[in-house]
Amino acid sequence: MNEMISVKDFKIISQKFRVVYGHVLSATDVDEAMRLTKRFMIFIDKQPIIKDFIEQKHTQVYDFKKIIEEKSIKDKFVLPLDPDEEVSYIYQLLKYVTENYNSYMGFARSYAFYSGAKYADIVKNFNKDVVRLFVDQITSYLGEMAITMGIDEKPNAKIMVTGSVGNLMFTEGNVTGNTTMNQTHNGQESEALQAIAKDLLQLLKEANIEDPDLKEDAMDHVTEVVEKVENGEEVKPSLIRRATNALTSVSGLVGSGTALATTASQFIDTIQTLPLP
Repeated sequence: MNEMISVKDFKIISQKFRVVYGHVLSATDVDEAMRLTKRFMIFIDKQPIIKDFIEQKHTQVYDFKKIIEEKSIKDKFVLPLDPDEEVSYIYQLLKYVTENYNSYMGFARSYAFYSGAKYADIVKNFNKDVVRLFVDQITSYLGEMAITMGIDEKPNAKIMVTGSVGNLMFTEGNVTGNTTMNQTHNGQESEALQAIAKDLLQLLKEANIEDPDLKEDAMDHVTEVVEKVENGEEVKPSLIRRATNALTSVSGLVGSGTALATTASQFIDTIQTLPLP
């Protein structure tokens, strides 16, 4: 693999990724969910940066034909504890089911095996327990890449994908490497962040989100980021990562195109330009 990707293209890839996985996580029909998941996997396989990240996490080959045949109707998939192995496991699982099934019913019935369960519960629970973990890992990686490389301060820069995540190169003119330029976050930018955060917090407050802990975490992280910016304090990458992950998960639950998802995306894009400590 040897491909050059501009900062603009990187941002477009990140935005499209949020839209594609948002459709999957907000699906409720077992057949439509599979169609959207197939589109999600096609998108991933066509993006060198994302696919390169997944390949770097590859640990072993899983026989999902055997795994699915041998597990009972009540058994869920046993996800690995190691984060790297989890990425590889879920990718291979989604790859297998999208190539061999046309509905979630064929492999995910165990995710709604209880009295009164509906087909929509199968989709919702599988996506929450499996797909969202995969999405969060990719989103975190893309966010960390943007922060570490400071790409928002280098509009003419390009990212060279050369075969493995460890060999990604960042260039701008005659400069190579992943050196981060010092960023200046002026008063106008601070005011813009506060305005977006105000709208975002109100939307989060009013939103009917099934996971109350996730909603609370998102509001807490947004508030903490804004308070630090208002006080002139440095915002650590770990806080930006937590805020990004929480808002990304919320957006997936409420669905792309909603006011909440759109505002959350604006907030994420804005905090990724904050100066690093």
